[in-house]
Amino acid sequence: MDAKSTITPDIDKWLLEKEHNKSPLPTEPELSLIIPAYNEERRLPFTLIEMVDYLNSHSYNYEIIVVDDGSCDQTAAVTKKFQSVCPQLKLIVLERNCGKGCAVKSGIMQARGRRILFADADGATPIAEITRLEAALNAGADMAIGSRALPSQETRVVTSWHRKYLGRAFNICVNWLLLPKIADTQCGFKMFPARVAEFLFSRQQANGFSFDVEILFIARRAGLKIAEVPINWTNVPGSKVKLIQDACLMFRDTLLFRWRHRDVTPETWQAFCLEPAATPPPATSTKQR
Repeated sequence: MDAKSTITPDIDKWLLEKEHNKSPLPTEPELSLIIPAYNEERRLPFTLIEMVDYLNSHSYNYEIIVVDDGSCDQTAAVTKKFQSVCPQLKLIVLERNCGKGCAVKSGIMQARGRRILFADADGATPIAEITRLEAALNAGADMAIGSRALPSQETRVVTSWHRKYLGRAFNICVNWLLLPKIADTQCGFKMFPARVAEFLFSRQQANGFSFDVEILFIARRAGLKIAEVPINWTNVPGSKVKLIQDACLMFRDTLLFRWRHRDVTPETWQAFCLEPAATPPPATSTKQR
């Protein structure tokens, strides 16, 4: 199956329209949007269309970094078709499947934006929810995380009962072991100022789905202010998460994080702030081993 066979007529029409209305590549984007993608040839195009249309219509100065996590399908080829009409889009290809945590970290460490958001390739969280996270950062938070668990009259979460209750059970364990008072550690919609992201992800070691817990624990140890924000979220069929198997692996990892990051303190963060920021990489597509 080639990339062309995964592009529907509606997607092809959108690509053709964008071919005649390309936006210039920003030299210093304000926003970097990271999308980890593993075998996402079918879901990713609709997510990219929604994101590009929203960001363009709201005059964002942005880049989108898709990290192909060693996919076996046409994820990279589909992304390249979008690259041809969207100069803001960058592709990183990992030569083997390393895990979501590794993919997110690979994208974030190459991001050039003043703020960095990572979002899932399935588009379960509408990109318009970015305004809720931005408001939290503007109000003084060091990082803002989307939450499907916090009650809110303004948002709606649509999912199956077994995903909901297994997710809640895992979160209760995480609260008890490591991170009290965070209702949803696993939502794939989190935003950081660039320096905060550099601090957290340069210390992250978990390659799998437990990386969210790890970066939140590092942030908590460093005394960073974490704002948890209710968001709209709809479960999209095709998830790569194996609920029982991955939950067990994540539970194992949480037992390691307290020891692994025992030396992180607020003074660690303060010392990091005195160091020069990392030099942003060039805005080109790359392949990583």
